[in-house]
Amino acid sequence: MKLQLLTAAASVALLAIPTLASANDAGWYVRGNVGYGVVTDTDFTGDLVGDVEGEGNVAGSLGVGYEFGNNWRMELDATQLWNDMGAITQAGQTSSDMRITTGMLNAIYDFSDFGSWEPYIGAGIGVARVGLSAFAHSQPTGTIAGPLNSPACPGYNQCAFTKNGSTFAWNFLAGLGYKITDNLTWDTQYRYLDIGELDFQGTGRDLLPPVGAGVFGASNRLDTVASGAGSHSIMTGLRYKFGAKAPAPAPTTYTCWDGSSVLDLSTCPAQPPKIVYTTCWDGSEVESGTACPAKPVVQCWDGSTVENAASCPTRPTITCWDGTIAYEQASCPRQPTRIEQLCANEYRQEIIYYEFNKPQSAETQQKIQNILDTAQNCSVGNINVVGHTDSSGSAAYNMALSKRRAADVRKELIRQGVPGSLITSEGKGETQLFIDTGDGVKESLNRRTEVLIRLNSTGVVN
Repeated sequence: MKLQLLTAAASVALLAIPTLASANDAGWYVRGNVGYGVVTDTDFTGDLVGDVEGEGNVAGSLGVGYEFGNNWRMELDATQLWNDMGAITQAGQTSSDMRITTGMLNAIYDFSDFGSWEPYIGAGIGVARVGLSAFAHSQPTGTIAGPLNSPACPGYNQCAFTKNGSTFAWNFLAGLGYKITDNLTWDTQYRYLDIGELDFQGTGRDLLPPVGAGVFGASNRLDTVASGAGSHSIMTGLRYKFGAKAPAPAPTTYTCWDGSSVLDLSTCPAQPPKIVYTTCWDGSEVESGTACPAKPVVQCWDGSTVENAASCPTRPTITCWDGTIAYEQASCPRQPTRIEQLCANEYRQEIIYYEFNKPQSAETQQKIQNILDTAQNCSVGNINVVGHTDSSGSAAYNMALSKRRAADVRKELIRQGVPGSLITSEGKGETQLFIDTGDGVKESLNRRTEVLIRLNSTGVVN
């Protein structure tokens, strides 16, 4: 019978598989429940003999699952129940309790025709870890004859079982959910668990003759079989589904002859009689027999007239100083003067290059003149003069040379009227090569003084 029930539970799990492709509101969820559970009546056979009746205790369950969106969901579940089962066969000096921890794979079907309420049933298979703690001691008789051995453990003065065992298990679920939101469900469920039979081992001590002499024998291994074990539990909690609810599918619409959309083609407006149109030269359409508009006459740039502007002769163009195209010189933008170009940008850089080991170069004066013109005609904020050298010569010599070159430029600018408060100078030596040549290399692009000019505002001010 148990094999048939186990097969049925596995079959329920497998029934969900063919329907996965039709899911339209799928998503992962987590669940937590707590409640009340009781272990079913259990029979012990072997060295420990008798039956026990489980008492109720707290039960807890955690689960993670996946909804396929077609009323089916699959769930991995972990549940624990710890119950005191009292005396064995109601005998004195006996006690027992059992802890059941399960890991199950459940297939669950939700009934979705009850609004916010959602009844469900399910079944699953998995593994149960069962911990048994059972004790039986001799029973005093109140006579000189001494104690009698317990009927729960015949032939032994005392026996104890404190072992764990694992077994294949199946369960049946029935529950009711209430959707608080699209993602949060209040979940209440009943669960029946069957864990079949379990073998346990323990230890016992014999009674040595004469009975009641108060002498205990050696410790012996004991074996017992627990059958009929299972549990009934009722738990309640919350189930949270991740992700947003899938939107309902849009209704199928049809397009009528006039472009309107309807749910039923029979509701389209009646189509008027078909009118034959003629396409005119300008692309417009008129009813057959109606005259097309007259073709306009286009006057070209050279005074000639044509029906289509594309037929006009090509008009010659010129290229202005800034690269723009115009039909005549007068249409070109005005070319800025040299002074206007100097004042056009907030930042500008002048670079003075030098011959090897020379303090000045042939172009120094022209660069100095550009800077002077800028200072005289633009709103200058500051001028920073930085000297550089190539990598030939010692680093100390190059540092001194770069500082001297920068200082010479600053002195020249001050001499020709630029306020010294606007000008700073510094030397970098060979520390910031423009071209990385390595040490001891003469490179003209590295022998330079950079003058960076910053304007407070652009445009000529003087």
